Amino acid sequence: MAMPKTNPQTGRKKRILWMSVECLLDTSSGAAIQVKEILSQLQNQDYEVLIAGATIFDALKVGVAIRESIFKAESKPGNLALYVDSAGLKHHLLMTRSVIKNDMLGIEYDALYLHYTALLDQFKPDLVFFWGGRSFDFLIADEARYRGCPSAVYLANANYGGQRWIRDVDLILTNSKENAKMYQEKHQYDAIPVGAFINSEKFVAKKHTRDHLLFINPRPEKGVTIVAQLALILEKRRPDIRIEVVESRGNWLEYLNQVAKTNGMEEQGGSNVRLTANTSDMAAVYGRARVVLAPSLWWESMGRVLAEAMLNGIPALITNRGGMPEMVGDAGLVVRFPEKYYQTPYSLIPAQEILEPLVKLVTRLWDDEAFYQDLVQKAYAIGEKQHSIEIALQKLLDGFSPLLAKNAGDIDTIKHRTQQNKLPS
Repeated sequence: MAMPKTNPQTGRKKRILWMSVECLLDTSSGAAIQVKEILSQLQNQDYEVLIAGATIFDALKVGVAIRESIFKAESKPGNLALYVDSAGLKHHLLMTRSVIKNDMLGIEYDALYLHYTALLDQFKPDLVFFWGGRSFDFLIADEARYRGCPSAVYLANANYGGQRWIRDVDLILTNSKENAKMYQEKHQYDAIPVGAFINSEKFVAKKHTRDHLLFINPRPEKGVTIVAQLALILEKRRPDIRIEVVESRGNWLEYLNQVAKTNGMEEQGGSNVRLTANTSDMAAVYGRARVVLAPSLWWESMGRVLAEAMLNGIPALITNRGGMPEMVGDAGLVVRFPEKYYQTPYSLIPAQEILEPLVKLVTRLWDDEAFYQDLVQKAYAIGEKQHSIEIALQKLLDGFSPLLAKNAGDIDTIKHRTQQNKLPS
């Protein structure tokens, strides 16, 4: 279904307002990267897009660095700053005292709420787009509906629940079929899966050396203790197999030394590990990767790095958690661990013998070139067939079309609110 880009009566562009507490400039958040790309694609399609939020990030170190590098003098708490990113997207951001969500003050939530309602009345969006299932977030859809504006919510992970926050929402989107299925079974949400929004220019390498085992985000839920134990095994048996760890979040050496201590070893530096700080140049990282390792222990709604790997023709080693098998198809090899490792807080350190099947798969991916190249071709095929941004964009446009057709931006919001406030006679 073609989505109208303008109001045929007035000729103006359709307007979309994104609202969230979290900042979409967060390079440590896969969800933020995904939504920012969605909005960039919509802007490229000639819709007018505005982003509102606060300086809240997933990782303290990343948040402080981005805030200081971008906002500088404007970073005084309570200020409202306008920032235009490299894609031309406009961000209206409330400067918060802390970059961590749990540290937000009530007065900051109040200021953000007032800023949002002012944008509803001044920007006059045709659609409000958001995420979040906390008490503040249900006000987003509630205030939009109060003005006659439809809203759509994006479920970026498996952590949402309940019915109040979703009550006033007109459309629910998510990132994978498996996540949509889970939400239907668990909470009776009817969510439309739109897939991954990955800009090939930013995430697909032009040249591949294929000489590293890649692990991104060293956190317990992502399987960091498994990878740390694997690194110690490979350091002894196959020092030629180097591992690259990207610290989008988490501290790799902290977990590596925990595992070493459990094994009765002294503090480790990881001679076979290349440690990479959080980076916006992921194409270079994928250019070095031979295999992506994603032994997640919690439910993964999608596993964005896996979709990125497929577009790069990089096979993956995964656990069977959530939407990960869906992302890789037959270009992924599944590893399994005893059930106890999939329980919170995901901190159990596996004995070395438990990882023997994983060690065998890794070494085969290095030594059996025919086996490896077959998986490479399967990965490219999955990437082209399943993770094309054009396919994802069309699914999104089909979902948005009936909502934008209402031309909510032309509603007299004051008159509409007055009518909403009238008591029945």
